[in-house]
Amino acid sequence: MRSGQNAPNMRIAYFTGGAVGAGHLVRGVALGRALRRAGIAAEYRMFGPALPFPIAGALDYEVVALDAAELRDPVRARAGGLASALGRFAPQLLVVDLFWAPLRHILPLADCEAWLLVRSVPRAWFGGPPDTRWEPRQFRRIVAIEPMSHPAVRDRIDPVVVCNLDETKPPGALRAHLGVAAGASLVVATHAGTAGEIDTLAGGGVDVVRCDLFQDAALFPLAEWLGDADRVIAGAGYNSFWEARWLGWAERTTFMPFARAIDDQRWRVATCRTYPMQANGADTIAGWVRTG
Repeated sequence: MRSGQNAPNMRIAYFTGGAVGAGHLVRGVALGRALRRAGIAAEYRMFGPALPFPIAGALDYEVVALDAAELRDPVRARAGGLASALGRFAPQLLVVDLFWAPLRHILPLADCEAWLLVRSVPRAWFGGPPDTRWEPRQFRRIVAIEPMSHPAVRDRIDPVVVCNLDETKPPGALRAHLGVAAGASLVVATHAGTAGEIDTLAGGGVDVVRCDLFQDAALFPLAEWLGDADRVIAGAGYNSFWEARWLGWAERTTFMPFARAIDDQRWRVATCRTYPMQANGADTIAGWVRTG
């Protein structure tokens, strides 16, 4: 990305192939908010598969069909739906959330630099089938966004979080919204993973408030509100874990790791509890964009 491209007509795209949980969507929202905080007047749009969360329809999120057979064919991929959607937007910068394989036969885009954001993943993630092999040269930056180690990583930043402490709601806001008295205990089960998992988090507790992103009226981003809670019960997905660390309620949170094919939530709880976050990684990325 050439210096000086952070003008109002700059276009920045975010792509994710993630459809399990809302974490991949929230990471894109975090980046968009960081760009605005940095005063970057760019046109920003997110691209990814259809999601079951009502809030996705209210965001700058363009649904694209990700046909695996099409994307693994070099000819069909370049003429397919994902390539066409990105081509119409014509970004100067494409930020890719973890899922490099759908873009393997599409990159490079004309006049566009690509950055890849990676969290902890299985070692086999950087491999791919014979017709879709990992090619690190497609990315100008390969950025670790949580403590992890892999030879492909070129940059390391603190985790990407959807808001900063000065953007959170004032004390009492969540209680007022929920109608919970000031002196009453407020226990919140928060969930944005797979449908039905919140039952595991909330259990049979009648006094547990369920904040599930599958709800039509879900608060979003919930991270802005949770400082009010006396106790939080959450999975140990990327966003839930690092939001709690960055915004100050980790010590009041009970993490219940869920099994995921490409996310070891037990590893995160066991390994990252003492990691000293110094910055919101979303702001670091926005700083790179601002300086070109």
